[in-house]
Amino acid sequence: MENKKYVKVMYGITSGADNDFKYKINEVNVSNNWNPTAKNGKDFGGFNYTTEDCILRWLHRGDTIYDVEIPEDAENTKIESSTTIYRTNKIIIRNPRKVDDELALHFYKISKIPEKSYYKALAVVSIMNYRKTAYAIINDRINKDNIDEVLEEWNDFISHGGKNDRKELKGLVKEIEEQLNKISQN
Repeated sequence: MENKKYVKVMYGITSGADNDFKYKINEVNVSNNWNPTAKNGKDFGGFNYTTEDCILRWLHRGDTIYDVEIPEDAENTKIESSTTIYRTNKIIIRNPRKVDDELALHFYKISKIPEKSYYKALAVVSIMNYRKTAYAIINDRINKDNIDEVLEEWNDFISHGGKNDRKELKGLVKEIEEQLNKISQN
């Protein structure tokens, strides 16, 4: 594996992707579902994790970040998509710390994700109520020239597969959406 710092974000000891599995801290966790030849994520199973420079896009999956260690005997795969994700059948999580706006802003400052992923990350940090981080993304990356693409990515993430359950989660979501609409109208 590459020489990077790996992390995982979760709600306490449960994943935002699968809250049935209770993780053990500082111990080897073994997935009860591992099928690395599957075509879709749910069938694939395993544990997701990523690098610190990609975690920004995934902060909606929890309020606690962990350092990740992969046991030597684990099966592991790298999934290339808009942001790189890794999956493994065995994982050790350590060093839990709460994610707040300052930590989210740190992850934004060190992030190395495709430009388009920042637009979804804007929705992510808005949902999680990370105000400074949301405004940093707007100020640094959003303008009249890219606002149509930004709104397309924003709406895709906020609509959550047509569920529309993310729009009213936090007042910041509405506030940021109003900011984006202002940029669009200017």
